[in-house]
Amino acid sequence: MLLIEKIKKIFKKKETSSPQKDFQKKEQPAKPVRSVTKSPQSRHNHQRPKPQWSPSGPRKVKRPPEKKTLFSELALDPRITQVLTKNRFTEATKVQAESIPVSLKGRNVFCSSQTGSGKTLAFLLPMVHKLLKKEISQALIVCPTREIAIQTQKVLQIFLDVGGFKSGLVVGGTDMLEQKRLLHEYPEVLVATPGRLLDMVSSGLIWLQYTGYVVLDEADRMLDMGFEKDLVRIFKELTGKQQTLLFSATLFPEIMKLVEQYVSDCYQIKIGSPRSIANSVDHYLIEVDSGRKIQALSDIIFKNRGKIIVFFNTINEADKVCRNLKRARISRIDCLHSRRDQQTRERIISGFRSGQITILLASDVAARGIDIPNVELIVNYDLPTHSEEYIHRVGRTGRAGQRGKCVSMYTPKDSKVLDDIEKLIKSKIRIQKPRQSNRSR
Repeated sequence: MLLIEKIKKIFKKKETSSPQKDFQKKEQPAKPVRSVTKSPQSRHNHQRPKPQWSPSGPRKVKRPPEKKTLFSELALDPRITQVLTKNRFTEATKVQAESIPVSLKGRNVFCSSQTGSGKTLAFLLPMVHKLLKKEISQALIVCPTREIAIQTQKVLQIFLDVGGFKSGLVVGGTDMLEQKRLLHEYPEVLVATPGRLLDMVSSGLIWLQYTGYVVLDEADRMLDMGFEKDLVRIFKELTGKQQTLLFSATLFPEIMKLVEQYVSDCYQIKIGSPRSIANSVDHYLIEVDSGRKIQALSDIIFKNRGKIIVFFNTINEADKVCRNLKRARISRIDCLHSRRDQQTRERIISGFRSGQITILLASDVAARGIDIPNVELIVNYDLPTHSEEYIHRVGRTGRAGQRGKCVSMYTPKDSKVLDDIEKLIKSKIRIQKPRQSNRSR
C-alpha cells in the first residue's frame, strides 16, 4: 500500500543493534440574514468599527512561484527517502523544508507555523534518521491530548518499520498495566501525554536521562491546557544534553519564556504569521437569535454533504443539541467531549475517520486531537470565548492544500470576540446569505 494511502487510512479510520535503551530501569432554519448595507438590524449597527489594515486596503503583490523542495534533497537516510519516493510522497512543505536540515545537524529548534502545515513529519523524519544512524538510542514525543498522541504514533510506526524499531504509547485514560507491559519491550520511541508520563517517571517506571531527542508537539496547546508546570518537570528530568524541538501554531510569551529557560542555542523558524490561518479556508457569518440556533444548525447540515465538525463552548450545550438533532432524524451524528470514556472517544473518532459518522459535535478540548483529512466544514455554534481558539478550530479544515469552509453563528453579545477574531485573522468575515436547503441528508 502506498505510504500516502497508509497515512490517509490512519486519519480516516489521522534488527539493527543499538545501545541499551533506558526508558525503564534494567531491573524493571435561522433568522434571515440581511446584508450589511441593507439591514438596519445588521451586526454593524452595534457601532462595531470595521477593521482597517491599510489606508487603501490590502495591497496585492505578485510574487514569483516558490521553488519546491524534494525530500530527496534533504539529506535524509536513503532508506527513508526510498520509502517516500516509492510511494510518490516527494515534495516537502515549507515547514519540513526549513526545519529538517536544521534538525539533522543536531540543533534545537522552535518552529511556529499554522495548523495543517506538515509539522508531524517535520519532527518525525529527522528522529527516524538519527535512530537509523545510531546517533540516538531513544526519543520522546510529548503531545497535549491522547488523540494526538495516538495518531502521531500510528504515523511514526510506518517510518520506524524501516529500521525495525518500536514505539510505545504512554497516555491517560488507558490501562496502566498494558502500558507497563509495553515498556518491557524497550521501545526506542515513547509518545506520551504530560500527566501519564510524569506518573510513570515518579513511580520509577521510566527514566528520561538517556533520551537523546525530545519533541514538544503543539506546545501552545499544552500551555493553554495548564501543562506548564508539567513541562517544566519534564525538562528537569532531562539532562539538558538532548536535542529539543518545539512545534507550535501560535507564539505565546509563556512559550518563549520556556524556550529561553530550558532550551539553549535554539534555532527559531517562523512560517507565515505566527497566528495565521490557511488561505484555503473561506469564512462566513450568519446572524441568528440564540433560541433559533438549533434550527440554523439543522439548515447548515442539510446544505452540506461532507464531513462537518460543530464546536461548542460547553459540554451540556453540545449534548443537548446532539439529542435534538437525533430526534430530528439527522443520522450519522455523534458528540465528542471529555465526559465520554476513552473507548467511546476512540470509537467516535474512528467512525468519523471512516465516514460512518459525518457530523461531529465537539468541545474545544476534546477536538484538539482531531487530525482527520477531508473535513469540509467547521461550524462555530458558539464563537470561542478567546479569539485564539478560532485558529485551532478552523485548523481542522482546509488542510494539505484542500479547500475548507467555516461558518460561525453570531449574536449581538458576540460583538467583542468577533472584533478580536477579525483583527487576529486580518480579515473581515463575510455574511452568508440564506439558501433553501434540500432536506435529504
